[in-house]
Parts: sequence; structure tokens; C-alpha cells
Amino acid sequence: MRHRLGLRAVLMDLMAGVEIKGDEAMIQVLADFSKRNASHVKGILNLTIPLDESPVWILGQYLSQLGLSTESRRPLENGQRVRYYRLNTENVVFIQNVLSYRLHQREEKEKKRQDEQAQNAAYAARMQAQYGINAPSTPPLNKDGSNNWGGVDTDKEDSTSWWERVKYYAQLAIERVEFGVNAVKELLSTLTSDERCGVMLKFEDINPEKFAQLVTDAPDWVEWRG
Repeated sequence: MRHRLGLRAVLMDLMAGVEIKGDEAMIQVLADFSKRNASHVKGILNLTIPLDESPVWILGQYLSQLGLSTESRRPLENGQRVRYYRLNTENVVFIQNVLSYRLHQREEKEKKRQDEQAQNAAYAARMQAQYGINAPSTPPLNKDGSNNWGGVDTDKEDSTSWWERVKYYAQLAIERVEFGVNAVKELLSTLTSDERCGVMLKFEDINPEKFAQLVTDAPDWVEWRG
């Protein structure tokens, strides 16, 4: 609705410091459209548009809903006072800070997504090069950068990433080495094939010495991934 009103173009000018009097064509169009579609504006934006209000007043309602306000000055032109409106300076500074923060957040989220993709690719290459097996498939990242597994909405506990689960099970496997090969194998049997592969790789990363001990005691460990 705001896009159809032409509010974006008005805001871009105001954010750039442009002053308005209210008789500009784009302000008039916005006001006329608002009055003709007052019921829709009310239903969608929850704003009441009286038919007898001025274009500047109507624009002020849309700005107020966005947390913005205007300030004015009245210079003398040709012997008459003319009122000019512009966005409140404090509002502009605040909005610019908010936009900068949101941009930074998006950039950080994208960087995190790319880093995780690179980590997954390196992991896949390492599994193939070292053990001749394909890397386990990991849940695809959502657009917001999250990695909720299972493809459904979950609670906080269930949203633990695949890599965090693998690390947890790897720690358990390390602790079980002292109880023998069968103890480790029993733990792995409760996991999925993807998780077993990941656990063994993480096992080696965390504690190479115990991993070497396990491989020595169980040279057929690669078969456990089945």
C-alpha cells in the first residue's frame, strides 16, 4: 500500500534533505490517492484519512506511523510567509543509524553463511581425500542464516546445529575409548550415517592421539559408517 501511495519516492527526497511546501505534484498525488482509497488505507495501514485534510497533514500521518516527524520554517518570499517542511533532523540521524545497523547485520549474516559453506566444502573434500567416502549431507542454510535441521520449526533445543551435535557425540566417543572399541561402536550405532561420519572426523580433530588408538584397535572403523 505504501508503495502504491508513492510514499517511497517522497521519503527518498525527504531523507536527502529536500524541503516541501505540500503543493508538489507527488504530495498531491499521494493525498488524492489516499482519499480515494481511504477504506483500503484504513484496512491495511490502520490510518483514518479525512477527506477535508491537507496533503501535508496526510503525509504527516504516514510519517508518524514510521516513527518520523517534520519540522518547518517560514521564510519571507515576495512579501509573504511560506512554510517549508523537512524531516526532523534527529529522526534522520536515528533512521540512518538503524539502516546502517541493519545493513551490518545482513553483511555479517551473509559472511557467516559463506564461511559455513566453505567449512562444509573443506570437510567434504577432506573426507573424500582421506577416507574415500562422501561427506554427510548437512541441512541447507535458510535465507536468514539459520541451520534448523529437519525442515520444520523447532524449539531452542532442537535447533542445535548439525555441527554442534557432531561435536557433542565426538566428545562422548572420546570418553568411551578407554572402555574399548565396542563401547564406541555402541554409541555410533545410535546415530545416523551422516552423524557417524561427522563424529569420526571431529574425533580426529579434537583428540588425534585417541583417534589413532581407536584406529589401531579397530582398523575396520570405516565400515561403521554404514
